[in-house]
Amino acid sequence: MSLKPKPKVICLGLGRTGTSSLREALKTLGFGPCHHMIVILRNKDPKEIKTWTDLGQGSATLDDIRTLLKDYNSIQDYPAVIYFEELYKAYPDAKFILVCRKKTTREPAKWEASMKVTILPAVKTFLERTPDPDPFLSCLREWFDIEMLGRYHRGKLYTDTQDEIIAHNQRVIQTIPADKLLVYDVSQGWEPLVNFLGVEKPDIPFPHVNDTARFQKRYMGSDISQRPKSDGQAISTLVEKPDAHLPDQPGTMAKL
Repeated sequence: MSLKPKPKVICLGLGRTGTSSLREALKTLGFGPCHHMIVILRNKDPKEIKTWTDLGQGSATLDDIRTLLKDYNSIQDYPAVIYFEELYKAYPDAKFILVCRKKTTREPAKWEASMKVTILPAVKTFLERTPDPDPFLSCLREWFDIEMLGRYHRGKLYTDTQDEIIAHNQRVIQTIPADKLLVYDVSQGWEPLVNFLGVEKPDIPFPHVNDTARFQKRYMGSDISQRPKSDGQAISTLVEKPDAHLPDQPGTMAKL
């Protein structure tokens, strides 16, 4: 018998598009805990990240994913965002949110600029350093290399960064039915989000967290105007001190 789907909200925006702010908003609206890369880094379970790799390679099932996500009411960030087709099949009754920056035609350029001083250099150096015998780090390296950079982004995330976010957003819009998908910019605040989810608007400001400068200061030891001590320092810090990012814990439901 198939497992009963649990997640209610699945967010499909790539990293550095406002996903951390949206995660905090979902917690406030009662849709926590949220599955996120930081959760994986905290758990340090090689089976967890390997399940995502296996899904991309065709050796994991939808029930494997349902089992993995059974304790979460929302899903966000890498690795989940590149498996939106499988997630839609696993959770056809969920509500999906594509968080992206919609203000101007220059937004892909802004996303590229943010990625190139945060996630991309961190991942690059993590992959270039001497392989770690730790099973979790080995599986994490495999996922970054084979799944994220290889299969999904086709080796183009570093060279054609802007094209990749445009292509990702288009694929999501083409895959998820319009009545189940909210294309959303966090600068729009609460209104579109609460209307889509059918919940009351909270009487507090919309959260805005983890901008580029904050990411660098927290994980790379510098602010936006400075070169990080090590391009791989962010990954190391995330693995060693994932709680610095204050992600959700399974079983902790946010209250309205």
